[in-house]
Amino acid sequence: MPTTAARNPEAGFTLVEALFSIVILVFGLLAITNLMIVGASSNSVANQSTATTALASQELEQLKAVPWGSLVVGGDITADVTNYFRDDTIDGVGIMHTRWQISKPNNQTLFIQVRSEPTGGLLARRARAEFSTFRTCTAQALGCPTP
Repeated sequence: MPTTAARNPEAGFTLVEALFSIVILVFGLLAITNLMIVGASSNSVANQSTATTALASQELEQLKAVPWGSLVVGGDITADVTNYFRDDTIDGVGIMHTRWQISKPNNQTLFIQVRSEPTGGLLARRARAEFSTFRTCTAQALGCPTP
């Protein structure tokens, strides 16, 4: 007669144990996937913020370099006005839209505002950069207006 070996109840995994292990693994992978998505989104916002800050700062410096008498009052930082906006394409980041506004609170002062932001996506508000400065001209001997 053939002998049959007695089965050891601890010889392997049961179906329930295998399914339970798979569920735990799936929850762990979902958490890691969510972490990767948040990290990629934050990286994208950081890249766009860096680009908009650099462009707004560059435009403000260019406007500060223009002679006092050559600056023309106008523009709007919330809407496009001819000659007061530009679009720049930054490789790997996207298209950035920069607007500026020059106002004259009094005869010897100009107030300059510059805003740069990404053109599309839900991240535009988070990556916006805005700078402002005053320019004054008080040396009447150099052609500045009288107060």
